[in-house]
Amino acid sequence: MAGHNVIGIDIDPLSVLISKVKTTPVDILELNEVCNWVIRGIGQKKNGTFKPECETIEHWFTRDIINSLSLIRTLIDQIPDEFGRNKKIRDIQDLLIICFSAIIRRVSNADNESQKTYISHTKIKIPEETINLFLNQIDLFKERALMFSQKINRKLKSKIICSSSSEGLVEKLKGWKFDLAITSPPYIKAIDYIYNQMAELFWIGDLFELQTQIKQNKKKKQYIGTKHFHKKDFESYSPFDITIGIKALDKNLQDVYVKDKKNGHKHSFLTFKYFKEMERHFAEMASCLTSNTHYIFVVGNSSVSNVFFNTADFLTEIAERNGFEITNKWGYKIRNRYMRFDRKGRGGIIKIDWVLDFVKL
Repeated sequence: MAGHNVIGIDIDPLSVLISKVKTTPVDILELNEVCNWVIRGIGQKKNGTFKPECETIEHWFTRDIINSLSLIRTLIDQIPDEFGRNKKIRDIQDLLIICFSAIIRRVSNADNESQKTYISHTKIKIPEETINLFLNQIDLFKERALMFSQKINRKLKSKIICSSSSEGLVEKLKGWKFDLAITSPPYIKAIDYIYNQMAELFWIGDLFELQTQIKQNKKKKQYIGTKHFHKKDFESYSPFDITIGIKALDKNLQDVYVKDKKNGHKHSFLTFKYFKEMERHFAEMASCLTSNTHYIFVVGNSSVSNVFFNTADFLTEIAERNGFEITNKWGYKIRNRYMRFDRKGRGGIIKIDWVLDFVKL
């Protein structure tokens, strides 16, 4: 909206598709035509052919809602056959997939706001009515798409890549010149985003090869900050023998290892792994950015096994030994939380986000 060409990178495929939809103008006349066709199909047909690969789907959704979701997904899948296989139609189809995904948690039996996708037996949920909710969502998306398409300069270029932050960015970004980079990395012991998206992935996971739990668990291991790894991965790890090289950080890792009698070994390793992966990230970014380019970095501090980690300062030291210089730092209180849960001993509530303004030397 500010008039810049942009490129975005995220490891999470659903986040990538959401970002792609939100930054891609569409043909409004064709959007209206496709939406009207989908709406007519919903009114004329009773069942769809799409079936999730989840064996316990009736645990998560009522049978009537399964039929309604199947019908909607089937119609969205048929859009290219009805309107053609070109970029304009694909952009509209992607928009409707995200419109569809936005209602799935709300019509499921699962709690709407929990980090984890689960069914509460103490707070019984009444799922929302599927068809009307989807039709209302279409109206909302059409309104936003119209506003965006009217205001955006269509000559600008946007590209969203699904990739980890340490996965060959030099090759992926070859030829692009950058004036600014912005990110907010995961926290230590990161939120399990795939678990959080599980209800949605039952219905659209096949688009990302994440339609089964086996595939989802394999993907989780690629996320920075993840706690999903095997015991054999840290059997030989000791924070007294393998260090980061930052005195206060190494002392914290040793404290977690010693003080947490139950999970100290694992928690010390996953925190060590987080900072090592962030170091690879800074090294990769330094090779992608030109001199004097600013890199804006938003991150919160965390506690692991009741040991406080000054993540912002530790990452600043790591950035500075990988070709960056800190030029400014400020914090703001987090007042509005999308996910209102306390991670308790698993990281705690993040009260302040720190904004770090680095410049590439």
